[in-house]
Amino acid sequence: MKLSTLLKSLCFVPTVLGAFDLNRAGAVLKAPEGDSFTSVTGTFTVPNLTGNNKLSIWIAIGDSLNQDIVLKGGITYANGLKSWAAWFPAPETDITSTVPVRSGDSITVTVSTAAGSTGGTVVVENKTQNRRTTQTITAPADFDPSRLNALAADWFVQAYQTAGELVQVPRFQTVTFTACSATLASGGTVALTSAGVYEIQGTSGQIYSRTTTTANGVTVRQQ
Repeated sequence: MKLSTLLKSLCFVPTVLGAFDLNRAGAVLKAPEGDSFTSVTGTFTVPNLTGNNKLSIWIAIGDSLNQDIVLKGGITYANGLKSWAAWFPAPETDITSTVPVRSGDSITVTVSTAAGSTGGTVVVENKTQNRRTTQTITAPADFDPSRLNALAADWFVQAYQTAGELVQVPRFQTVTFTACSATLASGGTVALTSAGVYEIQGTSGQIYSRTTTTANGVTVRQQ
């Protein structure tokens, strides 16, 4: 399910509503009309993940339509942990050699760009190991800058699909994003209590997560 069908109804409402996505749980903020995001940040602790299944945890600035133009950074578990930065749909840049990741590490990701920009920065910091990198990322070669309108700020836990089916989600228990902030071009910030929340729902209808927000945090609990 694309997020575009849900953003208009879920963002900036007094009571945060729930929506479902085939492989993502977390929160999305939409910028106020006439404004856009320039910086999004958050900190999370890497859960203890084992087995052959895959999971990503990431923070991003994206377009508010289909979330198919996204500047982001985070970690992925796939038979081991790695850190990365990306301007999706371009491939990820693996930064694990500079910012290694272990279970229990505290990771801060800060993504910065401007609406219509052809470049941005992704800062990934492992506070536990005191390792940090700043990646300056250029938009994909065939990218139309007007498509990244920077109207969405994202904090996500992402499962994976194969042939349209949700694969087994590794036991991540609870992932909490803390010290979250979304800065606007106008200079203000938007509290996460006005974010739309999303849950992982399999094709069978089973719900795999429960997401809650505070003014500066997002918690995704595995069901």
